[in-house]
Amino acid sequence: MAGLSLREAAQQAGTSKSTILRAIQSGRLSAKRTDDGGYDIDPSELFRVYPVKGATDGPQRSVDRSLGQDATITATADTSSGTSELRIRNATLEAELSALKTLIEAEKRRAEELREDRDRWHAQAERLALPAPITPSAPPRFWLPWRRAS
Repeated sequence: MAGLSLREAAQQAGTSKSTILRAIQSGRLSAKRTDDGGYDIDPSELFRVYPVKGATDGPQRSVDRSLGQDATITATADTSSGTSELRIRNATLEAELSALKTLIEAEKRRAEELREDRDRWHAQAERLALPAPITPSAPPRFWLPWRRAS
């Protein structure tokens, strides 16, 4: 699920863009930076900080802005406020599910790295536990003071 831009987040939360930006800069709201310098805000994170207010402000509001100008999905304030809330809740749950899937994948990679690390340490411990090889050595040469060096 795609995140919301700063403008879309402000519309969904019923606040201004500057309010959302201040929340991001203060750390109350987390958001990722996009390649073009904008923000990618997770809907569940937005609704954690700015809870859903209920009915919409205007008589008609486009629910899914990603459909473009030909969007036919609209919600009216008097008849479909429940549907709009369900869509927002659905988007929130999808975002949470996506985040949990990402977290599970990261934990699986971490577990695999730990297994590899454990195996390397185990192999090193086995190498160090082996007795040192016995090498034949020449008898030590002693220097005797009464002998002349030849």
